[in-house]
Amino acid sequence: MPSETPDTRIDWTNLLFIGGYHVALLILLPVYLMDRVPSWELILGSWALWTLSLMAITTGYHRLYAHRTYKTNRVIESVLLFFGTLAVQGSVLQWSSDHRMHHKHVDSDDDPYNAEKGFWHSHMLWMFTGRRLVRDRWVHDLLKDPVLRFQHKYFAPLMVLVNIVAVAALWALTGDLFGAFVIGFLARLFLVHHCTWFINSLAHMWGSKPYSTEHSAVNNFILSLLTFGEGYHNYHHTFAGDYRNGIRWYQFDPPKYVIWVLKKVGLARDVKQVNHLTIKRKLINADKQMLLEHIRSLGQAHHDALAARVEEMSTQLTTQYTALKTVSDAYAQAKKRKDEEVLHLKERMVELRRSVSQDMQDWKQFMNETLSMEPSPEPALERA
Repeated sequence: MPSETPDTRIDWTNLLFIGGYHVALLILLPVYLMDRVPSWELILGSWALWTLSLMAITTGYHRLYAHRTYKTNRVIESVLLFFGTLAVQGSVLQWSSDHRMHHKHVDSDDDPYNAEKGFWHSHMLWMFTGRRLVRDRWVHDLLKDPVLRFQHKYFAPLMVLVNIVAVAALWALTGDLFGAFVIGFLARLFLVHHCTWFINSLAHMWGSKPYSTEHSAVNNFILSLLTFGEGYHNYHHTFAGDYRNGIRWYQFDPPKYVIWVLKKVGLARDVKQVNHLTIKRKLINADKQMLLEHIRSLGQAHHDALAARVEEMSTQLTTQYTALKTVSDAYAQAKKRKDEEVLHLKERMVELRRSVSQDMQDWKQFMNETLSMEPSPEPALERA
Protein backbone atom coordinates (compact mmCIF):
# COMPACT_ATOMS: atom_id res chain seq x y z
CA MET A 1 0.00 0.00 0.00
CA PRO A 2 1.41 3.44 -0.86
CA SER A 3 2.52 5.72 1.95
CA GLU A 4 0.01 8.24 3.26
CA THR A 5 2.75 10.81 3.76
CA PRO A 6 1.67 13.93 1.82
CA ASP A 7 3.48 14.70 -1.41
CA THR A 8 5.35 18.01 -0.91
CA ARG A 9 5.53 18.87 -4.60
CA ILE A 10 3.48 21.82 -5.79
CA ASP A 11 0.07 20.92 -7.22
CA TRP A 12 0.13 23.28 -10.20
CA THR A 13 -3.40 22.37 -11.30
CA ASN A 14 -4.97 23.52 -8.05
CA LEU A 15 -2.63 26.47 -7.64
CA LEU A 16 -3.23 27.83 -11.14
CA PHE A 17 -6.99 27.25 -11.08
CA ILE A 18 -7.69 28.64 -7.60
CA GLY A 19 -5.13 31.43 -7.90
CA GLY A 20 -6.29 32.18 -11.44
CA TYR A 21 -9.96 32.68 -10.65
CA HIS A 22 -9.06 34.83 -7.61
CA VAL A 23 -6.96 37.10 -9.84
CA ALA A 24 -9.67 37.14 -12.53
CA LEU A 25 -12.30 38.12 -9.95
CA LEU A 26 -10.05 40.84 -8.52
CA ILE A 27 -9.63 42.36 -12.00
CA LEU A 28 -13.01 41.76 -13.62
CA LEU A 29 -15.37 42.60 -10.73
CA PRO A 30 -14.27 46.27 -10.50
CA VAL A 31 -14.39 46.52 -14.31
CA TYR A 32 -17.94 45.16 -14.31
CA LEU A 33 -19.12 47.40 -11.45
CA MET A 34 -17.65 50.52 -13.04
CA ASP A 35 -19.72 49.90 -16.15
CA ARG A 36 -23.07 48.80 -14.68
CA VAL A 37 -25.09 47.86 -11.61
CA PRO A 38 -25.97 44.15 -11.23
CA SER A 39 -29.67 43.50 -11.77
CA TRP A 40 -31.79 41.95 -9.05
CA GLU A 41 -32.27 38.94 -11.29
CA LEU A 42 -28.51 38.47 -11.50
CA ILE A 43 -28.01 38.87 -7.76
CA LEU A 44 -30.85 36.51 -6.83
CA GLY A 45 -29.85 33.96 -9.47
CA SER A 46 -26.23 33.96 -8.26
CA TRP A 47 -27.38 33.73 -4.66
CA ALA A 48 -29.54 30.72 -5.59
CA LEU A 49 -26.55 29.00 -7.23
CA TRP A 50 -24.39 29.74 -4.17
CA THR A 51 -27.06 28.33 -1.86
CA LEU A 52 -27.65 25.19 -3.93
CA SER A 53 -23.91 24.56 -4.30
CA LEU A 54 -23.26 24.81 -0.55
CA MET A 55 -26.33 22.76 0.30
CA ALA A 56 -25.18 20.04 -2.10
CA ILE A 57 -21.79 19.94 -0.38
CA THR A 58 -23.22 19.81 3.15
CA THR A 59 -26.23 17.58 2.46
CA GLY A 60 -24.64 15.43 -0.22
CA TYR A 61 -20.84 15.28 -0.22
CA HIS A 62 -20.58 15.57 3.57
CA ARG A 63 -23.56 13.92 5.26
CA LEU A 64 -24.73 11.51 2.57
CA TYR A 65 -21.41 10.27 1.20
CA ALA A 66 -18.52 11.08 3.55
CA HIS A 67 -20.38 10.04 6.72
CA ARG A 68 -23.24 7.89 5.36
CA THR A 69 -25.68 9.37 7.88
CA TYR A 70 -28.64 8.58 5.62
CA LYS A 71 -29.55 6.96 2.32
CA THR A 72 -31.72 8.27 -0.49
CA ASN A 73 -32.81 7.44 -4.04
CA ARG A 74 -31.03 8.10 -7.32
CA VAL A 75 -33.14 11.15 -8.18
CA ILE A 76 -32.14 13.00 -5.01
CA GLU A 77 -28.55 11.80 -5.42
CA SER A 78 -28.47 13.14 -8.99
CA VAL A 79 -29.59 16.58 -7.83
CA LEU A 80 -26.97 16.61 -5.06
CA LEU A 81 -24.24 15.44 -7.46
CA PHE A 82 -25.16 18.07 -10.06
CA PHE A 83 -24.92 20.98 -7.64
CA GLY A 84 -22.00 19.40 -5.77
CA THR A 85 -20.08 19.26 -9.06
CA LEU A 86 -21.11 22.88 -9.66
CA ALA A 87 -19.31 23.78 -6.40
CA VAL A 88 -15.94 22.73 -7.93
CA GLN A 89 -14.57 20.92 -4.87
CA GLY A 90 -13.46 17.72 -6.54
CA SER A 91 -15.29 14.45 -6.92
CA VAL A 92 -17.21 12.75 -4.12
CA LEU A 93 -14.50 10.09 -3.91
CA GLN A 94 -11.68 12.64 -3.56
CA TRP A 95 -13.63 14.86 -1.15
CA SER A 96 -14.71 11.94 1.03
CA SER A 97 -11.23 10.39 1.05
CA ASP A 98 -9.71 13.64 2.32
CA HIS A 99 -12.51 14.21 4.80
CA ARG A 100 -12.47 10.73 6.30
CA MET A 101 -8.71 11.01 6.75
CA HIS A 102 -9.28 14.35 8.48
CA HIS A 103 -11.67 12.76 11.00
CA LYS A 104 -9.46 9.74 11.58
CA HIS A 105 -6.25 11.76 12.05
CA VAL A 106 -7.57 15.15 13.19
CA ASP A 107 -4.88 17.55 14.45
CA SER A 108 -2.04 15.23 13.42
CA ASP A 109 0.43 15.17 10.53
CA ASP A 110 -1.82 12.73 8.66
CA ASP A 111 -4.71 15.20 8.78
CA PRO A 112 -4.87 16.69 5.24
CA TYR A 113 -5.96 20.10 6.56
CA ASN A 114 -4.39 20.00 10.00
CA ALA A 115 -5.40 23.18 11.88
CA GLU A 116 -2.32 22.84 14.10
CA LYS A 117 -0.28 24.08 11.12
CA GLY A 118 -2.05 27.44 11.13
CA PHE A 119 -5.03 29.20 9.59
CA TRP A 120 -3.78 29.53 6.02
CA HIS A 121 -2.59 25.93 5.80
CA SER A 122 -5.94 24.49 6.91
CA HIS A 123 -7.91 27.08 4.94
CA MET A 124 -6.37 26.62 1.51
CA LEU A 125 -2.58 26.13 1.33
CA TRP A 126 -2.91 22.36 1.92
CA MET A 127 -4.44 22.08 -1.56
CA PHE A 128 -1.38 23.54 -3.26
CA THR A 129 0.94 20.62 -2.59
CA GLY A 130 0.61 17.17 -4.12
CA ARG A 131 -2.72 15.84 -2.89
CA ARG A 132 -3.20 12.31 -1.59
CA LEU A 133 -4.59 9.76 -3.95
CA VAL A 134 -8.09 8.41 -3.48
CA ARG A 135 -7.39 5.29 -1.43
CA ASP A 136 -9.60 2.23 -1.30
CA ARG A 137 -9.27 1.93 2.48
CA TRP A 138 -11.01 5.27 3.03
CA VAL A 139 -13.77 5.04 0.40
CA HIS A 140 -14.13 1.30 -0.23
CA ASP A 141 -17.91 1.57 0.26
CA LEU A 142 -18.26 4.50 -2.17
CA LEU A 143 -16.15 2.79 -4.82
CA LYS A 144 -18.92 0.20 -5.21
CA ASP A 145 -21.16 2.91 -6.71
CA PRO A 146 -20.69 3.16 -10.52
CA VAL A 147 -22.19 6.67 -10.57
CA LEU A 148 -19.56 7.95 -8.15
CA ARG A 149 -16.79 6.21 -10.09
CA PHE A 150 -18.08 7.89 -13.27
CA GLN A 151 -18.19 11.33 -11.61
CA HIS A 152 -14.63 10.87 -10.34
CA LYS A 153 -13.25 9.69 -13.70
CA TYR A 154 -14.86 12.51 -15.68
CA PHE A 155 -14.97 15.20 -13.01
CA ALA A 156 -13.12 17.89 -14.98
CA PRO A 157 -15.38 17.86 -18.08
CA LEU A 158 -18.49 17.44 -15.91
CA MET A 159 -17.45 20.40 -13.75
CA VAL A 160 -16.92 22.58 -16.84
CA LEU A 161 -20.22 21.46 -18.36
CA VAL A 162 -22.45 22.13 -15.33
CA ASN A 163 -20.87 25.55 -14.79
CA ILE A 164 -21.41 26.46 -18.45
CA VAL A 165 -25.04 25.42 -18.01
CA ALA A 166 -25.34 27.59 -14.87
CA VAL A 167 -23.77 30.66 -16.52
CA ALA A 168 -25.89 30.15 -19.65
CA ALA A 169 -29.05 29.95 -17.51
CA LEU A 170 -28.15 33.22 -15.77
CA TRP A 171 -27.39 34.81 -19.13
CA ALA A 172 -30.79 33.72 -20.46
CA LEU A 173 -32.47 35.06 -17.29
CA THR A 174 -30.70 38.43 -17.24
CA GLY A 175 -29.40 39.08 -20.75
CA ASP A 176 -26.08 39.92 -19.09
CA LEU A 177 -23.35 37.46 -20.14
CA PHE A 178 -20.48 39.41 -18.55
CA GLY A 179 -22.39 39.67 -15.25
CA ALA A 180 -23.35 35.98 -15.36
CA PHE A 181 -19.65 35.10 -15.67
CA VAL A 182 -18.26 37.57 -13.12
CA ILE A 183 -21.02 37.37 -10.48
CA GLY A 184 -22.65 34.02 -11.24
CA PHE A 185 -19.40 32.10 -11.70
CA LEU A 186 -16.32 33.88 -10.30
CA ALA A 187 -17.90 35.58 -7.27
CA ARG A 188 -20.12 32.62 -6.53
CA LEU A 189 -17.15 30.23 -6.69
CA PHE A 190 -15.14 32.52 -4.40
CA LEU A 191 -17.92 32.54 -1.77
CA VAL A 192 -18.66 28.81 -2.03
CA HIS A 193 -15.00 27.90 -1.63
CA HIS A 194 -14.12 30.22 1.22
CA CYS A 195 -17.29 29.42 3.17
CA THR A 196 -16.46 25.71 2.88
CA TRP A 197 -12.81 26.27 3.74
CA PHE A 198 -13.80 28.16 6.90
CA ILE A 199 -14.89 24.80 8.32
CA ASN A 200 -11.36 23.45 7.92
CA SER A 201 -9.78 26.59 9.41
CA LEU A 202 -11.93 28.86 11.61
CA ALA A 203 -14.16 26.02 12.81
CA HIS A 204 -11.04 24.55 14.43
CA MET A 205 -9.92 27.85 15.97
CA TRP A 206 -12.75 30.22 16.91
CA GLY A 207 -15.64 29.05 19.09
CA SER A 208 -16.68 26.86 22.01
CA LYS A 209 -16.17 23.19 22.89
CA PRO A 210 -19.31 22.07 24.72
CA TYR A 211 -19.13 18.39 23.72
CA SER A 212 -15.43 17.52 23.69
CA THR A 213 -12.07 19.12 24.35
CA GLU A 214 -10.19 16.17 22.85
CA HIS A 215 -9.89 17.82 19.41
CA SER A 216 -9.61 21.33 18.00
CA ALA A 217 -13.09 21.49 16.42
CA VAL A 218 -15.37 24.16 17.86
CA ASN A 219 -18.99 25.28 17.68
CA ASN A 220 -19.54 28.69 16.09
CA PHE A 221 -22.99 30.11 15.30
CA ILE A 222 -21.66 32.71 12.84
CA LEU A 223 -19.90 30.03 10.82
CA SER A 224 -23.10 27.98 10.78
CA LEU A 225 -24.81 30.87 8.96
CA LEU A 226 -22.03 31.06 6.36
CA THR A 227 -21.84 27.31 5.81
CA PHE A 228 -25.48 26.22 6.12
CA GLY A 229 -25.18 24.45 9.44
CA GLU A 230 -21.62 23.17 9.36
CA GLY A 231 -20.49 25.59 12.08
CA TYR A 232 -21.50 23.27 14.92
CA HIS A 233 -18.23 21.50 14.35
CA ASN A 234 -17.43 20.45 17.91
CA TYR A 235 -20.61 18.38 17.96
CA HIS A 236 -19.88 16.99 14.50
CA HIS A 237 -16.37 15.81 15.38
CA THR A 238 -17.69 14.28 18.61
CA PHE A 239 -20.65 12.53 16.94
CA ALA A 240 -19.73 12.32 13.25
CA GLY A 241 -22.34 9.62 12.60
CA ASP A 242 -25.29 11.93 13.35
CA TYR A 243 -27.18 13.41 10.39
CA ARG A 244 -27.47 16.65 12.37
CA ASN A 245 -24.80 19.18 13.28
CA GLY A 246 -27.01 21.59 15.21
CA ILE A 247 -29.13 19.40 17.48
CA ARG A 248 -31.10 22.20 19.17
CA TRP A 249 -34.30 23.33 17.42
CA TYR A 250 -33.00 26.91 17.24
CA GLN A 251 -29.60 26.04 15.74
CA PHE A 252 -29.31 26.98 12.06
CA ASP A 253 -28.75 23.69 10.23
CA PRO A 254 -30.71 23.57 6.92
CA PRO A 255 -29.45 20.10 5.84
CA LYS A 256 -30.93 18.71 9.06
CA TYR A 257 -34.37 19.92 8.01
CA VAL A 258 -33.95 18.78 4.41
CA ILE A 259 -32.99 15.26 5.49
CA TRP A 260 -35.82 15.19 8.06
CA VAL A 261 -38.37 16.19 5.41
CA LEU A 262 -36.97 13.64 2.95
CA LYS A 263 -37.39 10.98 5.62
CA LYS A 264 -40.96 12.02 6.36
CA VAL A 265 -41.98 11.80 2.68
CA GLY A 266 -40.20 8.48 2.20
CA LEU A 267 -37.22 9.76 0.20
CA ALA A 268 -34.60 9.17 2.90
CA ARG A 269 -34.01 6.04 4.97
CA ASP A 270 -31.53 4.69 7.53
CA VAL A 271 -31.23 8.19 8.97
CA LYS A 272 -28.70 8.02 11.82
CA GLN A 273 -29.16 10.03 15.00
CA VAL A 274 -27.19 9.84 18.23
CA ASN A 275 -29.34 9.06 21.28
CA HIS A 276 -29.85 12.12 23.51
CA LEU A 277 -28.71 10.16 26.57
CA THR A 278 -25.41 9.38 24.87
CA ILE A 279 -25.02 13.10 24.19
CA LYS A 280 -25.75 13.87 27.85
CA ARG A 281 -22.99 11.50 28.97
CA LYS A 282 -20.54 13.23 26.64
CA LEU A 283 -21.56 16.65 27.96
CA ILE A 284 -20.91 15.50 31.52
CA ASN A 285 -17.45 14.29 30.53
CA ALA A 286 -16.70 17.65 28.87
CA ASP A 287 -17.91 19.48 32.00
CA LYS A 288 -15.75 17.20 34.11
CA GLN A 289 -12.62 18.05 32.11
CA MET A 290 -13.40 21.76 32.34
CA LEU A 291 -13.89 21.53 36.11
CA LEU A 292 -10.67 19.58 36.66
CA GLU A 293 -8.74 22.13 34.61
CA HIS A 294 -10.21 24.97 36.70
CA ILE A 295 -9.48 23.14 39.95
CA ARG A 296 -5.84 22.70 38.94
CA SER A 297 -5.62 26.48 38.60
CA LEU A 298 -6.86 26.95 42.18
CA GLY A 299 -3.76 25.43 43.73
CA GLN A 300 -3.03 22.34 45.78
CA ALA A 301 -5.03 23.54 48.80
CA HIS A 302 -8.29 22.98 46.91
CA HIS A 303 -7.27 20.31 44.46
CA ASP A 304 -7.62 16.94 46.13
CA ALA A 305 -11.03 17.35 47.78
CA LEU A 306 -12.65 19.09 44.81
CA ALA A 307 -11.16 16.70 42.26
CA ALA A 308 -12.45 13.73 44.26
CA ARG A 309 -15.89 15.33 44.37
CA VAL A 310 -15.86 15.89 40.61
CA GLU A 311 -14.95 12.26 39.98
CA GLU A 312 -17.63 11.00 42.37
CA MET A 313 -20.46 13.15 40.99
CA SER A 314 -19.56 12.68 37.31
CA THR A 315 -19.25 8.90 37.74
CA GLN A 316 -22.61 8.75 39.46
CA LEU A 317 -24.30 10.80 36.74
CA THR A 318 -22.70 8.81 33.95
CA THR A 319 -23.79 5.57 35.58
CA GLN A 320 -27.32 6.90 35.96
CA TYR A 321 -27.51 7.94 32.30
CA THR A 322 -26.14 4.58 31.19
CA ALA A 323 -28.78 2.78 33.25
CA LEU A 324 -31.50 5.08 31.90
CA LYS A 325 -30.46 4.41 28.31
CA THR A 326 -30.43 0.65 28.93
CA VAL A 327 -33.92 0.74 30.46
CA SER A 328 -35.23 3.09 27.76
CA ASP A 329 -33.97 0.77 25.01
CA ALA A 330 -35.52 -2.22 26.76
CA TYR A 331 -38.81 -0.33 27.17
CA ALA A 332 -38.90 0.54 23.46
CA GLN A 333 -38.35 -3.10 22.49
CA ALA A 334 -40.90 -4.36 25.01
CA LYS A 335 -43.52 -1.96 23.65
CA LYS A 336 -43.00 -3.37 20.16
CA ARG A 337 -43.44 -6.92 21.44
CA LYS A 338 -46.29 -5.88 23.79
CA ASP A 339 -44.59 -7.68 26.68
CA GLU A 340 -46.05 -7.74 30.17
CA GLU A 341 -42.76 -6.27 31.37
CA VAL A 342 -43.63 -2.89 29.81
CA LEU A 343 -45.26 -1.50 32.96
CA HIS A 344 -42.32 -2.44 35.17
CA LEU A 345 -39.83 -0.91 32.71
CA LYS A 346 -41.88 2.26 32.48
CA GLU A 347 -41.92 2.63 36.27
CA ARG A 348 -38.17 2.03 36.41
CA MET A 349 -37.61 4.59 33.64
CA VAL A 350 -39.66 7.24 35.48
CA GLU A 351 -37.72 6.51 38.67
CA LEU A 352 -34.36 6.86 36.90
CA ARG A 353 -35.42 10.08 35.19
CA ARG A 354 -36.39 11.57 38.54
CA SER A 355 -33.08 10.52 40.05
CA VAL A 356 -31.06 11.84 37.10
CA SER A 357 -32.93 15.14 37.22
CA GLN A 358 -32.00 15.65 40.87
CA ASP A 359 -28.40 14.60 40.29
CA MET A 360 -28.16 17.05 37.38
CA GLN A 361 -29.40 19.90 39.55
CA ASP A 362 -26.75 19.05 42.15
CA TRP A 363 -24.10 18.80 39.43
CA LYS A 364 -24.97 22.20 37.94
CA GLN A 365 -24.97 23.83 41.37
CA PHE A 366 -21.60 22.27 42.17
CA MET A 367 -20.23 23.42 38.80
CA ASN A 368 -21.35 27.01 39.33
CA GLU A 369 -19.90 27.12 42.83
CA THR A 370 -16.58 25.59 41.75
CA LEU A 371 -16.16 27.75 38.65
CA SER A 372 -16.83 30.86 40.73
CA MET A 373 -13.89 30.05 42.99
CA GLU A 374 -10.69 32.02 42.40
CA PRO A 375 -7.12 30.97 43.16
CA SER A 376 -6.00 31.83 46.68
CA PRO A 377 -3.16 34.37 46.76
CA GLU A 378 0.21 32.86 47.47
CA PRO A 379 1.51 33.73 50.95
CA ALA A 380 4.15 36.44 50.87
CA LEU A 381 7.69 35.26 51.60
CA GLU A 382 9.17 36.67 54.80
CA ARG A 383 12.13 38.96 54.28
CA ALA A 384 15.40 37.83 55.80
